[in-house]
Amino acid sequence: MKSFLRTHRTTLSRIILVSGALIYLAFGTAFLLFPDIITTLDGIVLPDRPAANHVRAVYGGMEIGLGILLWYFCFARDGVKNGLIVLLCSIGMASLSRLFGIIFDQGGNMSNVLSFAAEFAFAASALILLVIEPRSGQRGGEAQ
Repeated sequence: MKSFLRTHRTTLSRIILVSGALIYLAFGTAFLLFPDIITTLDGIVLPDRPAANHVRAVYGGMEIGLGILLWYFCFARDGVKNGLIVLLCSIGMASLSRLFGIIFDQGGNMSNVLSFAAEFAFAASALILLVIEPRSGQRGGEAQ
């Protein structure tokens, strides 16, 4: 397994980055276009239009921006490692913040637990790939 990861690390890193980019772009677009519907799915009712606009900006705009950034890093020269750092920080902190709410607010409904598990797995994957990704200047990617 370790040999497989080292041999295919850059390809796996790009797959994680493209997946993260597409997920951020999809959720960001959904929050931008349908903030009331998306928040209602999690039991959040927006009290007025300024609240909907806030959701559009923070969840929609920021997630679309992160998606574009991850997409850029995936295909930019020497950008994979930076992309993994962005993914680890963004989804990793979302995961830890969600865990904080689950523990301290007893906010552990099924939606939050499943979201935490997915976010944590994504962050852990980014961390593992970040650790084994070749340093700048080293030839990386597939087996030489």
